[in-house]
Amino acid sequence: MTPRTRTSSGSRATALAAAATLALAGVLAGCGGGEDDARVSASGTTATAHGDGHADHGATGEPAAAAPSKADQQAHAATMQMRRLGSATAGDRKIELDASDATTFTVPEGGRFVTHRPRKGENAHLMLMLSDVETGERLPDATITLRVVDAAGKVVSSGPQYPMFGMGMGMHYGDNVTIPKAGRYVAQLVVGPPMIGRHGDVAQRWTTTVRAEIPFTWEDAAR
Repeated sequence: MTPRTRTSSGSRATALAAAATLALAGVLAGCGGGEDDARVSASGTTATAHGDGHADHGATGEPAAAAPSKADQQAHAATMQMRRLGSATAGDRKIELDASDATTFTVPEGGRFVTHRPRKGENAHLMLMLSDVETGERLPDATITLRVVDAAGKVVSSGPQYPMFGMGMGMHYGDNVTIPKAGRYVAQLVVGPPMIGRHGDVAQRWTTTVRAEIPFTWEDAAR
């Protein structure tokens, strides 16, 4: 899957985050870890996808639709059939990996909101919940690069993850991906520090780049 670059205007924090994403992608491409890298692994669980054979649609320039009601949003979250694939702890951060069917989402790009529809073959929407390991508070404005590797070591999906929010899901990072067939996979993650201001009690938390691996079993094939 080709990585999608997120852009926005007028924000130094966003520019820093974009630069960090490129750097993190380079780390995944084969660079060794530094002293501030935490390497961890975790056991995963089994999940099944239910792809619906969408036509080949990518990003569109159309404006986002009017906001649905709270009841509609909650119903949408309930029908996404989110499934926990696994989790990992890396230093002072916890990462949880969930999956649902590939879905349509809207993100800011180039100073406007752009809608992304599932492309042909994309059979999963992977969601990464990033939180403080002690309090469970979700952490925004981080950069997360995800690489999905099959049992033979072949990379089947790779790219930076979009920060997003959804009713019933809360703050998370994610994207639609293609998982080609049933089998064992490993989600390899590089997680940068959140580019947010901090009060004194957390001034020294989440300041490093960490790595994590979440193995999981997939029981479906791409449509």
